[in-house]
Amino acid sequence: MEKVQAQIGNGIQGDEWNICEVLKEPGPDISDSLFPGCEFRIDAPGCPLNNLAVNIKITGKPHLSGFGWKSRCKIEVIGDGEPSTFFGGTLYHNHSYDTEPN
Repeated sequence: MEKVQAQIGNGIQGDEWNICEVLKEPGPDISDSLFPGCEFRIDAPGCPLNNLAVNIKITGKPHLSGFGWKSRCKIEVIGDGEPSTFFGGTLYHNHSYDTEPN
């Protein structure tokens, strides 16, 4: 089975966040030339976290909890002319697995 990676449509929740946000791909309506290496954007309309450029690195083994699989992750918010910010969080996988993912 393939190794678990963050994907567009997955939910992420930073350790200090009250809500889970959705990862979306950088689209033509967003200029990601300002954020080299940006893998995702956070899609949270009406929230201060909306449209942040982020990278996600899986740091923990996936485990089944509640309604699906989740993994610990490191969230990098890409700095806009300043250093990036890193903090821990949880990645919620969109798909179900018949067996435990790698």
